[in-house]
Amino acid sequence: MTEEKTEGKTGEMSVEENVETLTLGPGCFWSFDAVARRTPGVTSSVAGYAGDDGPPPDYEQYKRYGLNPQKFVEAVQLTFRPDEISLEDVLDLFFQSHDPTKPNQSGADRGSIYHSTIFHAGDEQRVRAEKVMDRVQRELGRNIVTDLRPYGQFIEADPDQQDFYNRNRFEPYCRVVIEPKLSSMGLDID
Repeated sequence: MTEEKTEGKTGEMSVEENVETLTLGPGCFWSFDAVARRTPGVTSSVAGYAGDDGPPPDYEQYKRYGLNPQKFVEAVQLTFRPDEISLEDVLDLFFQSHDPTKPNQSGADRGSIYHSTIFHAGDEQRVRAEKVMDRVQRELGRNIVTDLRPYGQFIEADPDQQDFYNRNRFEPYCRVVIEPKLSSMGLDID
């Protein structure tokens, strides 16, 4: 856990809270971002790319041509209050939000950019994540393919990718994929 400054309502960086940051690659960042934004204790959710040191793929080029030469994954960087939601509970939401048994796939989306990945920020997060991964694999009765990797770099996606569900609720992807996921997880769609 780290002390971080968080942005107050006025836009100033002045309020200090005990928060933790975790970067997760759940396949599609639009879906998991919508989940995170509805989760009590999560203070921020940012869609982006993690997993390599080079420049991230251009979103439109990737969608059209499948270009991902640096092996980034779509990721969501969460900041949360561990006194309100534990790391284990955040990881449970992560595993509930996608199928961690399918490599390089998130629903109908396929490609290495959609690989299930946890980016740990140190030994404590790694050990706790390993325990959750072992438990989830036992509960599913199938091997999970989720990678557990050290956190390196996170690059925020362009503004059109941020808070996608709330800004585009009537888009087919939101209605057909994200809304049912939120409902199945017991989260508000409003």
